[in-house]
Amino acid sequence: MSTQAKFTWFIPFLGALSALGPLSNDLYVPSLPLVAAGLDAGGGAVQLTLSTVLLGLSLGALIYGPLSDQYGRKPVLAAGLAVYVVAGLFAAQAEQLATLVAWRFLQGLGASSGGVLARAIVLDQWRGEQASRALSWMAMVTFLSPVLAPLIGGYIAAFGHWPTILWIHAAAGAVCLAIALTAVQSGARNPDSHLLQRIAAYRVILRDRHALGYMGCTALGFVGVVPLISNSSFVFVNYFGLEPQAYGLCLSLIMLGGSFGAFINSRSVAQVGITKLIGVGTASMAIGGTLALIATLAGAGVLGILLPSVLYMFGVGFVFANSMARTMSRFPDSMGAASAVFGVNQFLIGGLVAAGLSLLSEPSPLPLALTVAGAGVACAALWWGWLVHAATTD
Repeated sequence: MSTQAKFTWFIPFLGALSALGPLSNDLYVPSLPLVAAGLDAGGGAVQLTLSTVLLGLSLGALIYGPLSDQYGRKPVLAAGLAVYVVAGLFAAQAEQLATLVAWRFLQGLGASSGGVLARAIVLDQWRGEQASRALSWMAMVTFLSPVLAPLIGGYIAAFGHWPTILWIHAAAGAVCLAIALTAVQSGARNPDSHLLQRIAAYRVILRDRHALGYMGCTALGFVGVVPLISNSSFVFVNYFGLEPQAYGLCLSLIMLGGSFGAFINSRSVAQVGITKLIGVGTASMAIGGTLALIATLAGAGVLGILLPSVLYMFGVGFVFANSMARTMSRFPDSMGAASAVFGVNQFLIGGLVAAGLSLLSEPSPLPLALTVAGAGVACAALWWGWLVHAATTD
């Protein structure tokens, strides 16, 4: 195991693997009206082609984690990516909505291998602060996907042929599969272990109070990220009256806050340490969320939401990578399973928060500000009230 993480071409590849699942929806969303028209389906029914991907991502994570711990990262990753490619090819040929929904579920199932195993591959090579550096570099790629993917997807949708985006999904998966087969190490297997032991690791992980605390930090952080991605367009465009292009710039700035936080974390974690930088991240999230709420209640305009949101995402860039590195390092023999729990945690929280916000009909900034403020303050309270003291014993 290498002692110092170095930035090579392999790190962006792992970042692309992590982003494969979210990109399966982000690239696809602009084509939803074309799908509805092409399959003669209602807009609400077509939304199932998004939610089933999230379901596949969550279930797939639980499958791939223990399998990769038992049989190695490379064969399991290759199998998952192969499923993703095949599902994309068949989804592009779907003639009925039910068929498309089924293949989209399998797309999510296959894509989940990328996110789960990319994190596990990092922890196979590094631990602690060095793992945090590598995860931060990966996060810099992941934070940019919600910005770039809709733009690219909109350009593709402009051609008016919805299967095109699914062909592109399949092509991207095939490229990742080819690289994985040539660049990912198979890893050593423990001949004394068996699959049931790997699955039983979930019980050990979920009984670890410190691990649950770090997962709680990332979950609360993600509670604030979801509305900034899924709900902010209604606030900036419908409420504040921005043009879509201006909103795109605002979203880009918000997400760049996360990328910048991850970049600073990668540069400083080896010297400063994980514990102190999680403190910086949670404080930034709490301050950013609180400022967003105060500005909203005071009737501030676009900048009153925009700048605090950038600060919130800046803090997220510290919290996510460090919490993952600290937690997964606790389970050196079950890092695939630990990574899977993180994946399920993320997508489950994201789905629940997005569903709750979708019930709100008014594009007021108050629900967004309340959610971001509550998430930031709760994350800081969890860290400063308990977990920071437990961290000294890790």
